[in-house]
Amino acid sequence: MKDKTTALLLCIFLGGIGAHRFYLGQIGMGILYLCTGGLCGIGWILDIFRIGTMVDNYNMKFALLRGGANSNRNTNQNNVVINMTAPTPQAPAQPQTPPAQPTTENNGTQK
Repeated sequence: MKDKTTALLLCIFLGGIGAHRFYLGQIGMGILYLCTGGLCGIGWILDIFRIGTMVDNYNMKFALLRGGANSNRNTNQNNVVINMTAPTPQAPAQPQTPPAQPTTENNGTQK
């Protein structure tokens, strides 16, 4: 968790070289401020007014990643596990032969 006062002091005194951006984990913007003098001073001045929101955003992300009290996570511990065996493949069915017809003799009686 980052402190707003620390971030504001870094922004006021070292904002031209991006110290407050490095402090809030914004390495890319910190390097950009370092190379451009706080975006020619314009970004530095704007950041003085936005530093509170920037710290709040950082702290919110930090809390969510760490699973803080305000995080939105599932706390349901009622897990159900069902173990089932996979069905075994069956051999293809054998072709069935039609039943034999009873034979009759010349006189029409069955054998």
